Amino acid sequence: MPRGRPRKIDPNDALKAAMNILWERGYDRTSMADLVSATGMAKPGLYANLGDKDEIFQKALRLYQEEIGAPLINDLVTSPEPLKQSLRTALRGVLHAKEGSGLPEGCFIINNSFACSAQSQQLKQALQDLNVERRDAFLLRFRRAETEGELPDSTDIKALADFFAGQAAAVSSMAQAGLSLTELHKMIEVSLSVLPEDPPRGGAQG
Repeated sequence: MPRGRPRKIDPNDALKAAMNILWERGYDRTSMADLVSATGMAKPGLYANLGDKDEIFQKALRLYQEEIGAPLINDLVTSPEPLKQSLRTALRGVLHAKEGSGLPEGCFIINNSFACSAQSQQLKQALQDLNVERRDAFLLRFRRAETEGELPDSTDIKALADFFAGQAAAVSSMAQAGLSLTELHKMIEVSLSVLPEDPPRGGAQG
């Protein structure tokens, strides 16, 4: 019998498959042959639809940010919860955002920020920009907390934003390393202990 036509693969599905293998294995350890195998696309079709390895990686970064990163950031920035609870929710969200999804462990951005030594400067900049975007989300939340009187005026909100962005990365990395959920929640509570005490309400002065 004559062979049928090859199954047409949706480029969006192929990109998701590419993201998953780049997430799981990292940029350095993923070859074009791996991407061909993961996506099911022949190499010419892969190049035509998604580009070379660097282009695929950048598109995968954008996909990850749109589907996972941006919702977490938006939830933090717009959270109606008190500051400490909104931070707790954000850090726990890093752990629970992928539950039931079958996606790889850890954060795609953070995993590749730590492990990708062979990337071009353009790719390193793309990763750095997304890490800064995460830090800026914490900074926006702290600015609102300062404006609404949840933090003393003397608080170094830039340092707090850097610290909690780092904690988000640490929580993700430790989850990937196998720390239990109980241990990770304890780690989050320790990080929350650095917050300044709530300022006195009502403007009372001693």
